[in-house]
Amino acid sequence: MPQRILERSIINLPKETDDMPSPEHAARLEGNLRRFIVFRLFYTARFYYPIFTVLFLDFGLTLEQFALLNTVWALTIVGAEVPSGALADIVGRKRLIVFAALLMVGEMALIAFAPIAQQGSASSLLFWLFLGNRICSGLSEAAASGADEALAYDSLKALGREEEWAGYLEKLTRVVSIGFFVSMILGGLVYDAAVVNGVLDTLVPGSSLAATSIIRLPIILTLLSALIVLIVALGFFDIDKERLAQDREEAKKQRLGAQLAQPFYQILKAGRWTVGHRFVLFVILAALVLDSVARQFVVLASEYYRIIDIPVSLFGFIGAGISLVSIANARLSRMLVMNKTPLFNLGVIALILLTGLAGASLALPRVGLVFAVAVFGVMGMVQFQSSYYLNRMVDSKLRATVLSFRGLALNLGLGTASLFYTALVARLRAGSPEAGDELIFVDALTAFPVYFLVLFFCLVAAARLWVGERQAFVQVGGGAAAKSDDVGEE
Repeated sequence: MPQRILERSIINLPKETDDMPSPEHAARLEGNLRRFIVFRLFYTARFYYPIFTVLFLDFGLTLEQFALLNTVWALTIVGAEVPSGALADIVGRKRLIVFAALLMVGEMALIAFAPIAQQGSASSLLFWLFLGNRICSGLSEAAASGADEALAYDSLKALGREEEWAGYLEKLTRVVSIGFFVSMILGGLVYDAAVVNGVLDTLVPGSSLAATSIIRLPIILTLLSALIVLIVALGFFDIDKERLAQDREEAKKQRLGAQLAQPFYQILKAGRWTVGHRFVLFVILAALVLDSVARQFVVLASEYYRIIDIPVSLFGFIGAGISLVSIANARLSRMLVMNKTPLFNLGVIALILLTGLAGASLALPRVGLVFAVAVFGVMGMVQFQSSYYLNRMVDSKLRATVLSFRGLALNLGLGTASLFYTALVARLRAGSPEAGDELIFVDALTAFPVYFLVLFFCLVAAARLWVGERQAFVQVGGGAAAKSDDVGEE
């Protein structure tokens, strides 16, 4: 009897096949998954986030310059997003991730010791330094977007565990949210002169820092974070190494012109595939509509906090609190994608966003914070759900490029929203020259829910045209995202 049990146990054990990675290879793949979490943790740990708008204005830039710089940032990503995704598929994801890390170091180094002017009287040098910062930041975002996620998903797939992706996204969101929690608190606290000098005086009686030095502290902390990101990026296991070696052997047989055109062929191939799969295209467009409006508001959040009478020292705690909400948000998003239809989930996110924008436009002292949190929550839900649906649909050969299409769409939306916001602020200032920045800022808030409704109705109209894939939109659990192994060959 024991012998039979043993025999049955042996029979039921998974058998090694040629497709299964060796123990050493599997350990490296597992290492990629861990490094991806650490990479995202420190890449998103930007200590200046809780005082983002305020920081730029305190350096001496105007509200219009700030909006223009963020437009440049978004358009930089738009221009580099898809080519970087194609390059990730062609030259390897690790190389793009390392490049992104180097750019993050560069972007923070540019402004770490930039001159500080009176508000509204920034020198041309200051503006150019911040312009360089925004361009480097945009290129870094473009290089990292898609490449890091594709590397992690393909590592999980190579382990034969791609069905765990939803749970892995939840774990990632939880860890990153904790890091965001810490960075938000520290970023807000180190920007408050009373807090910083109070701590210094306690540690070393009589010591203090000048206001110009305190302004730089969140930037310096982020520069240190960038150095950690670079170290982690260099440690990734290059899963594309063998494939790239084969591609290079094939490339030797090609003419130089064909080699140079390969990234463009990759983009064209992925673009044709995306347009031909309406569910994928809809997910990307829906993410554009929802994220662009929410992110434009989030970019301005620190100035909004000032308007609703929240002390600067609390900005970081607000960001930290929002990160805790994101942990619950990840669980909610997982429940939604597993149990509800994509159309139902779109409706939920749209309702939350509209409520948040409408409430925030009232600029109610302190109470307005509740509505701001709702807008923040939408960004996490859009990121989670778009990643879930797209990764289930797209083959590895096109994954980084298609994910870059999503990044392209999100930043094109943000760039467009920033341009509209810049034009709106300029028009309001021209109509009321005597009005201060605060009054203009509050007046501009009323445009957010209107702008979102216009975009959302356009999205609904587009969805109604795509009746050919109705099953894709109404199947529970994103069943539309049933993968095909040869999807990348179309």
